[in-house]
Amino acid sequence: MKYISSTLIFLLFCSTQLLFADQSSFQKDAEPAAYRIILSPTASESETWAAEELQHWLYEISGEYLPVQRNADYAGPKIVIGYQDIISTTGTEMPAENDESFQYFSKGKDIFIYGGKQRGTMYGVFSFLENEFGCRWYTPRVTVIPKKEKLVFGQYNYKSAPGIQVRNDFYFEAFDPIWAARNKMNGRMNYVKQPGGVEAFWAVHTFYPLMPPAEFFDRHPEYYSLINGKRTFEIIKNDHHQLAQLCLSNKNVLRIITERIKQKIRQNPEYMIYDVSQNDYYNACECDKCQAIVKKEEAESGLMIWFVNQVAEAVEKEYPGKYIGTLAYQYTRKPPLNIKPRKNVVVRLCPIEACVAHDLKSCERNTSFLDDMQKWATISPQLYIWDYVVNFAHYIMPYPNFAVLQSNIKTFKENKCIGIMEQAAYQSRGGEFSELKAYLIAKLLWNPDTNTGDVIDDFMYGYYGHSGRLIKQYFTLAQSLITPQQHIKIGLRPTDAIFTDEFVNTSVQIFNEAIKVADNESIKSRVELTALPVYYLKCRRDPAGSRSDGTYDKAMNIIQREGITHLAESEQTIERFKTFVEEAK
Repeated sequence: MKYISSTLIFLLFCSTQLLFADQSSFQKDAEPAAYRIILSPTASESETWAAEELQHWLYEISGEYLPVQRNADYAGPKIVIGYQDIISTTGTEMPAENDESFQYFSKGKDIFIYGGKQRGTMYGVFSFLENEFGCRWYTPRVTVIPKKEKLVFGQYNYKSAPGIQVRNDFYFEAFDPIWAARNKMNGRMNYVKQPGGVEAFWAVHTFYPLMPPAEFFDRHPEYYSLINGKRTFEIIKNDHHQLAQLCLSNKNVLRIITERIKQKIRQNPEYMIYDVSQNDYYNACECDKCQAIVKKEEAESGLMIWFVNQVAEAVEKEYPGKYIGTLAYQYTRKPPLNIKPRKNVVVRLCPIEACVAHDLKSCERNTSFLDDMQKWATISPQLYIWDYVVNFAHYIMPYPNFAVLQSNIKTFKENKCIGIMEQAAYQSRGGEFSELKAYLIAKLLWNPDTNTGDVIDDFMYGYYGHSGRLIKQYFTLAQSLITPQQHIKIGLRPTDAIFTDEFVNTSVQIFNEAIKVADNESIKSRVELTALPVYYLKCRRDPAGSRSDGTYDKAMNIIQREGITHLAESEQTIERFKTFVEEAK
């Protein structure tokens, strides 16, 4: 992937207009340019949209209007979108419809951009605008478009293909379907209409959604886990309710799950993968039949794969193009000894226990996960990674894990994964560096060899303007908190030794200066939102002091102004945060 230098993007920023994805300013009565945008009469919906996007953004760059026409019968210079007869004369072959790779090249004055009709051509158009004209779609709210007096096209020869087949950037900011399409994200947990479509994964932790205890347990307790000699659908430990699981050796459980998965496919045919997986707890069934399979396979995953394979075999007979997914997670993470997933089974492997301070290959605390992943990669026709890149206990607290993002994605790719979901702050805005991290992850999932330093610098100066150098200074300071001896997991506490008062105070000083030099109110708001994790951390470490020096008021003003609804995945609500700070002595 090509990126213009951070110095150049900073200079461009000074004369750049910031735009929302609003094309109402487009003036179709503008003077037509010499170039035409040529679409095939049989262009797909995404190719048609991509041509309109190309027309719009080139107009925003230069004020020049390039008409779009549906045939190649034009003698002047043209930009040809999608594979057409005119491209076949260049000696290139038509790509498969679902081929996401693309290329753009020049022949004389003509420019050709094409790939697969579903998404490839569309991705080619956005890469052309990004690489050759410096267009940036940083967030759903912030687009940066450099200005030129007129359009000047050069000679091009560029090809690209996805490094990861299914790319799911699980940030709240990344859920916007237009932003996702512009940044080449094609994976979703839930189905949403997106240009070019998505590869959707239906649900997770589906045992009880498919077989609710309220429907079955009273009449058929044998369908649920046997725990300590008793059939149960939940375990109560220290007044805390934990779900149990299903008895997977029960033939009626297999019949019901299979029937209901088929029903889900009929009701929701747009998904690629349909899930049959454990509840988000432990408490597997201990009955003799279940445990006989577990002992034979020397892993609880043996029972799970044995069961899911049977569901997948039945589904394949009616729906040969669909996949059945399951989890290798917590008690099922260890791969089975002998049994292998069927060809239409997708194993979704979760490194929830991993150290996120250091990459998977370099940290001794990640050795067991790496061993398990390599074994799953050997036996699985499709491996899908469910990764974690945020502190779920404190979404908006500093979390210095940028150094492992690229290396871990490369490791996942080496182990034959077809998809990666990077789960993050997904319930609302406000996650620590969520805009930057969502943008960087999108680049890495498309191209794991992306120069991350260039992407980060580009974002710093393009998104934050004159404040970018100071935000980069804070970014570098935060990442330096990680040492070879410092291990962290997905839960990091404000009182952990990684944080010090010196770090907090230095960070506050940096943000104070960054706010002062902000180019305008919009950028000032972005800087303040980026400072929120430091304000939050200070409030958590010194609630009384944060009240008296105004830090708490700053944090609450930002939270309310930005519409932030979640400070954590579950427990740390805004009201609890307010109570914690306001009642501290």
